[in-house]
Parts: sequence; structure tokens; C-alpha cells
Amino acid sequence: MNKMGKLKCFEIILSENKTVFHPGEKVVGQVIVELKGDMKMRSLRIFMRGVAKVHWSESRSTGSRLGSYTEHYNSEVEYFFKRQVLLGGEVSDGRDTLVEGRHEFNFSFDLPTTGIATSFEGKHGNIRYWLKAEMDKLWSFNHKTKKAFTVISPIDINKPEYQMCVESSVEKTLCCWLFTSGPISITARTDRKGYCPGESIAISAEFDNHSRRTVIPYAALYQTQAFFAGGKSRIRRTKFTVLTGLPVGPGTRGNWDSQLLKIPAVSPSIVNCCVMKVDYFVKVALHIPGAYNLTMHLPIVVGTIPYRRAQAFLFTETRFYHETQEYNALDYLCAPIPPPYQETITPPPPFEVDPPTYAESVGGAVSLWDDEDDNTNDEGNMGDLTYTPMYCYVYNYRPPPAYTERDTSPFGGPVYPSIGYQSGS
Repeated sequence: MNKMGKLKCFEIILSENKTVFHPGEKVVGQVIVELKGDMKMRSLRIFMRGVAKVHWSESRSTGSRLGSYTEHYNSEVEYFFKRQVLLGGEVSDGRDTLVEGRHEFNFSFDLPTTGIATSFEGKHGNIRYWLKAEMDKLWSFNHKTKKAFTVISPIDINKPEYQMCVESSVEKTLCCWLFTSGPISITARTDRKGYCPGESIAISAEFDNHSRRTVIPYAALYQTQAFFAGGKSRIRRTKFTVLTGLPVGPGTRGNWDSQLLKIPAVSPSIVNCCVMKVDYFVKVALHIPGAYNLTMHLPIVVGTIPYRRAQAFLFTETRFYHETQEYNALDYLCAPIPPPYQETITPPPPFEVDPPTYAESVGGAVSLWDDEDDNTNDEGNMGDLTYTPMYCYVYNYRPPPAYTERDTSPFGGPVYPSIGYQSGS
């Protein structure tokens, strides 16, 4: 049985099926209404909204027999809220009639040129942009339909600050009762600081093992999500691509020469939102049996405008970015909430390689239900209420030389980047 009665189709279609937009662009499309009979209504409206929203909860103990309670943390920033009336008037007291058949209503909205962040779906919050059409009917529930789209705030990794290498060193000494081994150390660097999804991070490293144990080097790409509300922070870390190298025996040295760590379709770095922040780093480490691993972190930026110059990189000391602080989640918790950030929008120069296409976020689809929707009124909501962010992805990226076929992992098989996803709370 069709619960919609006379309403056969009610949906939003974007021109040219476009799903990804940049600040300052026009969002153009049509609202399609298809009826099996004449229908009276007060008005037909469409809204465009952009919101960054954060929420999490924490359990608190009362210290008494009353047990515990739950404290909620919420924060929200509205980037814009725009509306257009497609049929009827601003005051919804009129009575317009749509005749049977298919009707197409054009709409056009302008996105702000600055001050809006990249679309993001996180554990404790999201940055979301969507269109919602609403049919205000007489003496009946309203019909609604939604369509989300992705906004990408540009980060050009061709800027000089993203082209310098990131380098760091770390060392530790193993102790066993009265005996102390020689030091174990890592010196590692990336070929640059800025990348786009689909590119690979070229890691060069030296692993010195003066202990009596065999150690195994590995590297992984991590994303850190930081959410801010009520004067507090909540951190979530996710591991993506993992790379494992050959064992380094006692008293020997291991070397990586531009070993590649692939970046999947993840959100660009987000630094211009005052309620959340998204950062990335490469963890380079040595697994030490019977002891804590030796680790280091190399911060990187995931951008939206890919690397244009296919040239070999040279490791000159003046180009290194030295990371001197050890990464610690407490740095986020104790840091003040970042201020709103705006980046001047300038058209990028022509690509010297193929321009990027767009891939679905590795996080997958999410529901578009929100507090304004009536979850119990299935009759009033139409269309697909799911959404998957789309991110810039460089399919034709040609990286520097990587592992050769003769290199093998201690766990079997060639040593190539393998993608695995692991979430942390």
C-alpha cells in the first residue's frame, strides 16, 4: 500500500548529478514532484543549511547511594541557513493546487566564499551540508525530502610550508635486572608534509639496534579527531594504512629508502572549525619483544589540491621540518579551543597531472536523520536518507620508487603497504 497517497515522487536532484562543491560555488538543481492526482498545498519550500555539531556523554559518580548520572556535552556552529519558496507565498495561508503529473521546480543557492569547513562525519560530531524540501499541505502532515552534499574547503599542498620534509629521532636503552643493553634508535623522515588521498607517503628511516633482541620496524597512518564542547575535549584516534619492514637483528642497522604508505579516501585535515579538529600523523616504530615499543610521530597535512610537480626530492638539512615534541593526547585536552579560521579562496593554477576525481569516504554511509526530523512519521519523509562524503582522490599518482619484489615481511609475503582500519575511543 502506498502511504503517500497522491504523491508518487518527491526528490531533490542536483544539476549534472554534482555531489561535491567548494566555497563560493552555486548549488543548483530541481525539486521533482510527481502526482497521481491534483493536490492542494499552502507552499513548497527548499532550505539549504550547513552545521558543525558535536555531542558526547560521560558517566559521573555521585559518591552516594544514588549511583551515577550521565552528563551530556553539546556544541554547534551554524555556517548558514538559506531558504527559497518554490510555490505559494512566504505566509503559508494560501491554497495552491498542483495538477496531476510531473512538476520541476528550479532552485539556486550560493555557498559562502569563506568560513566554512570541509564535510566530516566523526565519532562524536559532524560537519554536514544538506538541502531539504518541504511540502506544506492543508489539514495533513507535511512531506519532506533531504539531500546532503559534500563541501571541500581547499588546502593546496603545493604551498611551500607543505613541501618541506618532516624529520624526527628517538632513542631508548633496554634494562634487564643488572644488565643494560646498548641503545635502540630511530631516525625517520617523510618526503614532504602535505599529501592528498590516493598519494603515498615516502618514508626514509634508519633503525639502529645495539641491543641483544631482534626488533621489527613498522609505520602506520593515524587520524586524530578532537571535539570541543562545554570547556572540555574528547579525542578519538583511528589507524589506517600499515607498513611492516624486515626484522633488524642484534647489533645491526636497518634502512628504509622511500618506503610507501598509501593514504586512503579520508577527510582532508580540518583546522578551520571551532568545535572540532582533524589532524594526521605517521607513526614510525620498532616492535621490541618483552619491552615497550619505541615510537615516534611525524605530523602531516592531508590536503585537497594534489602535488603538481613530479620531481625527485632532495634531503637537504634546510628543508627539514623538525618535530621536537612527543605527541600526547593531553596536549589536545589542555589546549584552548582553536579560534575560527578562514582561508582566502584563490583559484589554483592548472594541473600538471590529471586532476583528482572523488572517492567515497572510507567511513561509509551515515543517516541524515537529525533532531528536526520526525523519526516516527514515515509517511512524511521521502527519498534516500543516507549520505556518504566524497573526498578528492588522486588515482593516477606516480610515487617515487618503492619496495622491490625481493623484500619480504617477517610475517610472509612481499612488504607492501596493506590497508587496515582500527578505531580507538
